[in-house]
Amino acid sequence: MDDKLFIGARSSLLVSNGALALYAVLAVLSAVFHVTSLCAVLAFLLFFCGVSRLWGESALRGVRVTCQSAPAALFPPGEVTLRMRIQNNKLLPVIWMEVVQLLEEDAPLIPADPGEICHVQGRQAELEGASGEEAAFLYKKFTFVMGGEEIVWESRWNAQHRGIFRPGRLRLRGGDGFGLTQKEQLTGGTDAFVAVYPRVQPVATDLFLRDMWEASSGAKGYQEDPTIIKSTRDYALTDSYRRINWRVTARTQNTVVNTYETILPKSAHFIVDGESFNGPAVQREELEDTLSILTSLILGLEDAGIRCGVSLPRSRTDGPREILGAERTPLEEILTALAGYTLRPLVKPEENGAKPYARPAEFQEGQILSLQNVGRFYYLCSSLERAQSCSLVTRLDPARTVLLPYAAPAADREASLREFHVVGLQTLKRGSGT
Repeated sequence: MDDKLFIGARSSLLVSNGALALYAVLAVLSAVFHVTSLCAVLAFLLFFCGVSRLWGESALRGVRVTCQSAPAALFPPGEVTLRMRIQNNKLLPVIWMEVVQLLEEDAPLIPADPGEICHVQGRQAELEGASGEEAAFLYKKFTFVMGGEEIVWESRWNAQHRGIFRPGRLRLRGGDGFGLTQKEQLTGGTDAFVAVYPRVQPVATDLFLRDMWEASSGAKGYQEDPTIIKSTRDYALTDSYRRINWRVTARTQNTVVNTYETILPKSAHFIVDGESFNGPAVQREELEDTLSILTSLILGLEDAGIRCGVSLPRSRTDGPREILGAERTPLEEILTALAGYTLRPLVKPEENGAKPYARPAEFQEGQILSLQNVGRFYYLCSSLERAQSCSLVTRLDPARTVLLPYAAPAADREASLREFHVVGLQTLKRGSGT
């Protein structure tokens, strides 16, 4: 745990190491020079501040905090209940204890009860770890937690937007009964998180259903299952010898071939070029709307029985990801990955005066291009102009790829993109009027 005393901030300077050493030195000098009254005062001050320091440092020893959420994942504007269990496993009581959690401006969850939110400014905001002049944080105080006592506290939180909330970042504060020493430590001890998925909105899936139907007539989307023989027919010159049914041919003295049951992969693979929304002026609202449309499409296609996969580029916290399902859409894994996706930091050029810029999206191109059992690829980006900076676009097969730019595509496209089928992403919203 990350333990802090905050000497001079939350803890008094009277209990600092320098102050305690000064009391001891002055008390010894007073005794040497026979200043009895001053020696007694300094000795009492040393004893009092030393006890306060030891009391404050050991206040949270043996205190354990665990946090559970129900549900562990939700769509906005849903509500989640965080249940915090605080156990004082030592014999001595804890005089006072505070549970705090910094609420960033882009926090996916906020407490439903405004009374649980505390606002601070200036130096206090800096102590809370905020990057700005103001900070808001969860605040709950408990008093006289007896030895062996267990407290269960439930807090309701509202989902604002997509993101990952980690209850393990809660901080616990405690101290002595005199108010001179305060200690803080991270609760830690858990990798649990609450995933707030992208918002769901009405979308039209007709384009994707039609694409899957058209894919069934081409070699790319149409497959045969060699384990299921549908029927037999007479041999033709264009048939492969591997299709000959030798047992029936030997019995009937007529060369016949097997016809197998045809199956449609029914697979749509979405490639999300999140970095195309990045730059000096981040298109954050457009990115959030894109992920919302994507989530809604995947849910609709899953209901229609079409298996979906997703490719995400390298992000601030994770490398490139390929999320595929052998038989069904790995819905929970995809939604959690979309909830946690964050843009990469901008590149700051060494030249003076040069503006920071965003890197092109970095995918696992080899794995994406090797996917054979896919009906269509759908490439989501902010605009066609930004998509051209990604090398993956130039390597995708135009016959199997649909470009879905968020910005309305121009009628006159670059030559490298003219072979692709292009559909404006916003036109997939129901009621868009386009």
